[in-house]
Amino acid sequence: MVIRMSAIGVAFEIPSVFREVVPGLSTAQAEAEVRARLEDDHGVCPPPGRIAPLTAAYERTSALLATTDLRYAATCFRHFHGAWSVGTLTLGLSPLTYRDTAAALAGIGTVLAEHGSGTDARTLELPCGTAAFTVRRPEPPRGSGGAPGPSAATAQLQVFIPVPPDAVPGAQALATVVFSAPGADPWAEHCALVLPFLRSLRFVPEEVRAGAGWEDAA
Repeated sequence: MVIRMSAIGVAFEIPSVFREVVPGLSTAQAEAEVRARLEDDHGVCPPPGRIAPLTAAYERTSALLATTDLRYAATCFRHFHGAWSVGTLTLGLSPLTYRDTAAALAGIGTVLAEHGSGTDARTLELPCGTAAFTVRRPEPPRGSGGAPGPSAATAQLQVFIPVPPDAVPGAQALATVVFSAPGADPWAEHCALVLPFLRSLRFVPEEVRAGAGWEDAA
């Protein structure tokens, strides 16, 4: 899979549990897409009450893909704790004002650390370059007796990757990857899906894409 922005190409591999989101779907179309996905992937079709949250999440992503600068979105449907949930992975590309990627990462890290109680911003070394990332997980609500209760709030993994100058000379761009899922889902399993995607990301110059066999360079 390749996403293009002017002279930059972003190549990546996506785990088979994900499927690309169709942009601009209505509620009825989103529900039909979700039902088809669940039947194809899992051989089940939940009742209307259980499929409604999945449809709403899919419809939101479909609308964002059609109306914003997101370049790619994919979803995976999983079954945790006796309930269905949807994980959403998005990729965006935007201009970057910093020529120095180290300064850009420092600035991103500062902003991330200032937003949200308990947010932990760190750096991550990927084959495509150094990234800033954070995981935002909501506090679980308290049930009876002060015990943690179930949470449907959304948790997010956010990854920001400045395009390294040695990968695409002259480029000033920022790749943003966001993975979101219900906060009650086991994040270790989700990370096992998302990390291979992040490690497969490559930035490919236009002149390389124009030549034969550019995928090998990606």
